Amino acid sequence: MKITQQILLRLKHRLQARNAKGFGIHSPFLFGFVQQVLRNRHPYYCFARIEAARKALKTSDKTIYVQDYGTGNSGQRKIATIARTSIAPAKDAQMLFRIARYINAKNILELGTSLGITTSYLASVNKDIKCVTMEGSAELIRLAKQTAQKGGCSNIHFVQGDISECLSQVLEQNSPFDLICFDANHTFEYTIRYFEECVAYAHAKTVFVLDDIHSSKEMNRAWKMIVRHEKVTAAMQLKRYGVVFFNTDYAKKLYCI
Repeated sequence: MKITQQILLRLKHRLQARNAKGFGIHSPFLFGFVQQVLRNRHPYYCFARIEAARKALKTSDKTIYVQDYGTGNSGQRKIATIARTSIAPAKDAQMLFRIARYINAKNILELGTSLGITTSYLASVNKDIKCVTMEGSAELIRLAKQTAQKGGCSNIHFVQGDISECLSQVLEQNSPFDLICFDANHTFEYTIRYFEECVAYAHAKTVFVLDDIHSSKEMNRAWKMIVRHEKVTAAMQLKRYGVVFFNTDYAKKLYCI
């Protein structure tokens, strides 16, 4: 049933999608975002290293215990299965790299480290970037640190624990963030809770990226509520991600791309 919902939601997005090339977007910054982030396919220097780490994870025969604070479905899981099914594919993870690069992010927060693939992409944009990533599972953090090492990333600060309990302290101690990526506890309740906590620390040039907005009806409902939030100005609805902006220079508008 869930897979059918995903297909229907993504089909609806495809029917709604416009501005595939950015035409009709009047803001130079947002037009540039479409051209340099969404349409860019240039393979940057770090991509091969990170994808080699992903390949190794996908062929692992080991099993680990994953603590899941969000759903409570903790248990033993195969590393290869996590690598194949629970992390963003290369083209989407590389999009996060391009977003961080385009907005010249200096301070990044990621909710949901998993195996550290997207974390490594975010941290690889610039060695001077500070990348804070949060994950509930100690075993996933351990593997993510290995992934970061293989990717040549030494600028990542790992926070292990229940995000619901740790987030406020992380925000207080490390803000302001230029980019916040939401990829944890994909439910309506937690998505809105995390968004509300983070939006209090957003500045005019902060960008939020929400993963899997079409993965379920409740995630799609959370995304629609976020788009209507009083502090959100422009928003971009992509195939996988939802991207929100807070700059009051942009007209309040949702772009389906």
